[in-house]
Amino acid sequence: MVRIASYNLLHGIDLSGLVEGARGGGAAGGGSAATSPRIDLGAAAEAIAALDADVVAVQEADRALPRSGGSHQVDELGALLGMHARFAPALLGSPDECWRAAPDHDPGGPAYGVGLLSRWPLATCTRVALPGGGDGRRSAIAPANSDDLPVGNKPGWPGYDREPRAGLRAVVDTDAGRLVVTTAHLSYLPWRGLSQLAALARAADGGGPAVLVGDLNLPVWPVRALLAGRWRHAGGAATYPAWRPRLQVDQLLVRGGVAISDITVAARTTSDHLPLVATLALPRREEADR
Repeated sequence: MVRIASYNLLHGIDLSGLVEGARGGGAAGGGSAATSPRIDLGAAAEAIAALDADVVAVQEADRALPRSGGSHQVDELGALLGMHARFAPALLGSPDECWRAAPDHDPGGPAYGVGLLSRWPLATCTRVALPGGGDGRRSAIAPANSDDLPVGNKPGWPGYDREPRAGLRAVVDTDAGRLVVTTAHLSYLPWRGLSQLAALARAADGGGPAVLVGDLNLPVWPVRALLAGRWRHAGGAATYPAWRPRLQVDQLLVRGGVAISDITVAARTTSDHLPLVATLALPRREEADR
């Protein structure tokens, strides 16, 4: 058996006090100093450790950004948890200010993207470029010309999602056999997210046991419909927002003979998403090689 989890890091912000307050009937935004959001990667590491997962897909992770103290968050989580860690940038710069789309070759420096943590070594790691998005900057002002989109996604302007998206694919030699694990954080615009999901699924298919997991930012039904016959959806429950979950945007799919033993949504989180955790059974090696 292999336990796989998905954890939206929210670049290390600890919302646990606000989430618990909202669950208890308080407002998810109001709070004392004890519950005010702050960057606390240690709290995130504790929440991830409580999942008891062998492989963890991480989304919304910072590298060398001032807003999160300049840390390489995926590497730091790996060190705190004693796990192997890999990061793939979706953009270079800051999603809060200005950015450019990350190239396939990672030049290092300030970035924002996704990562994988694993108790086993992560081999043959590949950044997966996804369609849509591009260079941009964050602005509260919508562009006058809809064909010219120099601004980033702003809650007031949900049609202007210029944030680049990327996935990370790795081969993991688990105790139960070889498994391809791919994660991503897709666009919240459905038409763009579905295009990105199609590209991600093609990259994630290694011809054998495989898992596609992450913050897909899509309802379950179009994900099932798009990948029907090729990937099996694990199901689950609502993961967002953490204080009153209504949507399951964090999802997991399998193929290549991988069986889903169970899937749960964990209650403990530091993010605005609840973690998704699945226990998987891999096919016997001779079956996987067929």
